[in-house]
Amino acid sequence: MSRKEKWEKIKEKVKKRLTKRRIAFLIVLLFMVYIAAMLLPPRMDKEMRENVSYMRYTQFEELLEKGEIRFVFLNNGSNMQFLPSISYLEETGLEVTDEYAELLQRLEEKKETSVDAKIVPSKGPYKFITENPAYPEFRSELLQRGIRVFTFNPTNQIVFFLLSTIQIMIPVLLILGFLMFYQRSMDPKENEITTKVPDINFDNIAGYSTLKKDSKYILDFLKNPVKYQEIGARLPNGVIFYGPPGTGKTLMAKAIAGEAKVPFFKVNGSDFVELYVGLGARRVRKLYKTARKNAPCIVFIDEIDSVGGARGQNRGTSEDDKTLTALLNELDGFAGNEGVITIAATNRLQDLDPALKRPGRFDRQLAVPLPDKDERLSILSLYSRKKRLSEEVSLKKLSEKTLGFSPSELENLLNEAAIKAVTKGHELVKQEDIDDAYLRILIKGDKKDNPSDSEDQRKIVAYHEAGHAIVGHRLGSPILEVSILPTTSGAGGYTLNQPKEGLQSKADMKNRVKMLYGGRAAETLIASSEDDITTGAVGDIEQATQIISQIIKTWGMHDSVINLDVLGMTRPSDDYIKDAKALGEELFRETKSILLRERDILDELAQILMEKSIVDAEHFIRIVNREEDDEILESKDVDLNKDSTN
Repeated sequence: MSRKEKWEKIKEKVKKRLTKRRIAFLIVLLFMVYIAAMLLPPRMDKEMRENVSYMRYTQFEELLEKGEIRFVFLNNGSNMQFLPSISYLEETGLEVTDEYAELLQRLEEKKETSVDAKIVPSKGPYKFITENPAYPEFRSELLQRGIRVFTFNPTNQIVFFLLSTIQIMIPVLLILGFLMFYQRSMDPKENEITTKVPDINFDNIAGYSTLKKDSKYILDFLKNPVKYQEIGARLPNGVIFYGPPGTGKTLMAKAIAGEAKVPFFKVNGSDFVELYVGLGARRVRKLYKTARKNAPCIVFIDEIDSVGGARGQNRGTSEDDKTLTALLNELDGFAGNEGVITIAATNRLQDLDPALKRPGRFDRQLAVPLPDKDERLSILSLYSRKKRLSEEVSLKKLSEKTLGFSPSELENLLNEAAIKAVTKGHELVKQEDIDDAYLRILIKGDKKDNPSDSEDQRKIVAYHEAGHAIVGHRLGSPILEVSILPTTSGAGGYTLNQPKEGLQSKADMKNRVKMLYGGRAAETLIASSEDDITTGAVGDIEQATQIISQIIKTWGMHDSVINLDVLGMTRPSDDYIKDAKALGEELFRETKSILLRERDILDELAQILMEKSIVDAEHFIRIVNREEDDEILESKDVDLNKDSTN
């Protein structure tokens, strides 16, 4: 190993040990030790008593009265030195040396008022010390008594001044050092920025063929920038991926870097947002300075809306604006041959500042939507490669009923199924594990093992869920399962249906409201009076109200094609409330009429639910088609004592 390699190894070890936390702790510890040293009584007094002739100031005053003090040496310190007379030395039994007598003679004949500190005793019994009163009239009082008063030469004063200055500057330097260290700690940490080439590519991402196609020009630029420069094309600065959470925006950005085999710098938008002036902008500049050194590369800013929100009266502080301005300047500052592309991700494209989205900065905005049925199938197939699935599991059927699931939710679904399979002691992931995991995600909980509801409450829940299921079925929504088993999320039961794929019409949205109203409408049919209506439909009414609000206020589907949110409607007006109530009452009446026509089926389904607790899709169809009840009742019973949860 060469000397250079050894030195680099030593520096690496030092860097590992001198972490930022340890350095900050050391600075604070030194500052506290210094303060303690300043506050504690100095050890000098003890040393003086042992190595010099220390005298209390009251004794000094007594010697002044007796005329036993010959010379006093004043300084700015807390102590002062003096020389007593020869008679005092003889009285105290100290031997009067020739050097001491000669010193007194020289000082007596000296015409200057300053002396060299070297000629006076520096230690031993002939160095007499006492407290320095340091009041303005003290010097004149000594002179009036006929006592010679000296000061030390300027060289000694300079040394004293320097020592005093250093003593004052030590805490200042410690505080400044801590502030500088703290400021540097605000920079993106090494573990927050990935500078290596990602080990994933497009093969690790299922579906999204359109998005991959739109991203290929980025790959081509990173691999072959020269051909763009030769033709005079302005190379892209940035791309924004926008879409719902969990759709794989970060994964797509990593895959682009992996395909191009270039470094990938990842930071969160919140990393730039700081309370301290200038730190956010400083982080932006440092990030791009590092990126330019590693070009060609990709800079990925996740959740860019936290730093790139539209500027205005309702936005943050001036520091947020400075950080955004720094980001805009960095995007503008790229030359065409620098090879740095910024990819940003956001869930709220509409909230971004217009200056970010203009050409020359983020040149393109690419949607990353929720996957369709075919894409969900390919995503499930990709994530199931490392799962041991039973042959009975149909990923195609699972992809059909997971409408609205993001890729991350699909991965979580298979992971939850695997966990349940292990919990139940299965060697393979079975269809029942998939179903339980699917249910857990939809209702945010599991079925309870031992329901303790009374018969009256079970009847209400049975009619409630039967109402949801029958209305949904008659309006064209396939029913997957109906249950009156309570769940750990607090629901008394549930009805699973398969939503419609693609665009939703006004009729579709009304049908969704009717299905939500189905539970309350069924309760009204069995209640003896309005006072017997329960609170079980509170969640359904809340969802239905939101849909009605969007029909009237947002989607332009009621009397006008105006979006009231754009007009600045923050509080509902009387007309708006009146229209919403009228539409809700109309849809509730239609829901109730459906159940009145299907009353026999409603009663039958509710009775079977009370007996069986769960009705699957196949048995539900037989019930609504009025097939033989015996076959349904003889189907496998639900074992309520069977472990169906984690």
